[in-house]
Amino acid sequence: MALKQRITELMEQLSVGIPEREYCIQLAFLTMIIGEPFYIYGRSGSGKGIVLNRLIAAFKDAKALKVGRRQQEVPSKLNAYDIIVFKSYDPSNENIRNWVQIALQDRDRIPLIVSGDIRPEVALTRGDIIDKLALTVSLPDSISPQSLCQLLTAQNDVTETNINPDLTITQDEFGKWGQDIQKVVFSQDSLTMIGKLAELCDKNNIYVSVKKWLVLSKIAKASAFFNERTETSLMDTFFLGTNIWGRTITNNVIMEGFKNIAVEILLKDIPEILGEQYDTENLMKRIKRNLFTSNNTYDTREFAGETCVSYKVTIAGESTPLYVPVRYIETEEDFNPYNELRKVETRVRCNFHGTTNCSIAIDSSVKGIGLRTNAVRSNNNVTFKGGKFEDYATLPTYILKENDPDIIAQKKAEIEEIRKEINETMEKESKNLIRLRDVYRDLKKHRNELFCNQKLFDEILNQIKDIFESTSGIITKIKEAHELLVSKGA
Repeated sequence: MALKQRITELMEQLSVGIPEREYCIQLAFLTMIIGEPFYIYGRSGSGKGIVLNRLIAAFKDAKALKVGRRQQEVPSKLNAYDIIVFKSYDPSNENIRNWVQIALQDRDRIPLIVSGDIRPEVALTRGDIIDKLALTVSLPDSISPQSLCQLLTAQNDVTETNINPDLTITQDEFGKWGQDIQKVVFSQDSLTMIGKLAELCDKNNIYVSVKKWLVLSKIAKASAFFNERTETSLMDTFFLGTNIWGRTITNNVIMEGFKNIAVEILLKDIPEILGEQYDTENLMKRIKRNLFTSNNTYDTREFAGETCVSYKVTIAGESTPLYVPVRYIETEEDFNPYNELRKVETRVRCNFHGTTNCSIAIDSSVKGIGLRTNAVRSNNNVTFKGGKFEDYATLPTYILKENDPDIIAQKKAEIEEIRKEINETMEKESKNLIRLRDVYRDLKKHRNELFCNQKLFDEILNQIKDIFESTSGIITKIKEAHELLVSKGA
């Protein structure tokens, strides 16, 4: 039987009757195979005892040392055992704490499991072993209603451990596989993932020792080995994006960061797709402004880097200038003008309502104190409680010249630039869409891969899908913009 098929069947048998713990068993198995210690956390009744028995049963005729609260001492010759298990670990028990420290020091690559119902950040920190264990395997507190019903109707006794002896791991295989796993090489994607996770940890003041990174890299290599690869893939690092890190806050930071990094690596050949998206709304506004506004020249001045119409409003007895960008004239958009400090005045709201007359509404909070005083204070970071906007005035825009040939020529040039922009953007976004489709299809093939965390996998796959759909939406909007130009003969 091929190695991958054998391990796949072994994982299935180890998980029989204990739903929603399959990945926990798989991750624990990988860590045992590379001979590294780890912590199994689970509340009372979560299935820790069953999982421990199954893991031990995965190794043929394994001699296991099980140390509990009542154990008087750890044997001096640990190498007489194949697996060491500390059950019900409690760091407040000085004897157990000392035994674990001794076993960690003297075990000589013997798989060591520390198990308990005390949260990892408490148990491992107080026991001073959080940096000495490879990772934490956290069992779910409960199971879904569907899985519970399946469990209740199952005929077999879940506490029994029935593993096909032909699938179990011999000591010779354990030793040989350890050497073979070391020969697996790291792919560039895997190295990039670990490097970026290390950067993430540094930025968030999360300490992960070099030794721990080396141990985690062995687990990635073990995953590749059992998937019959001689080089790791990004898939082999997916366990790093699960709650293996001991501390809750560390888990949250790394798990969220992992998904973003994974998407970035998967889309490394189209990095621009992760940048700021093309603004189709702005494109449509520019087209409509060009097609549906008059060709008049207005009395304007340059202000805050824009061509603006200048107005003065008197509020609370003081006259205050406002500057309205000419690009809003004859549009239907609500917008905020500039104040005399060249800042966007958020306490004033304007709209031309498709005409050349600007309607002005003010925030009721400035009605009694005026805009000028409020603007100066606002510039000094004083926060004012806003009220609701009230209609205040409608002011005209002075037309210098109607149907100006220069404006007509300017609009014609703008339309040509927009046409060019549409063609170039459509070509670029269409290529990106094809690449996204290919990335999605290639990634989806790996969903049922051995040791794949399907929940995390689906979250990353859905992120790729969301980007695909967003890009598709951009293309649709660009087509609509093009069709609008064609319909108006522009």
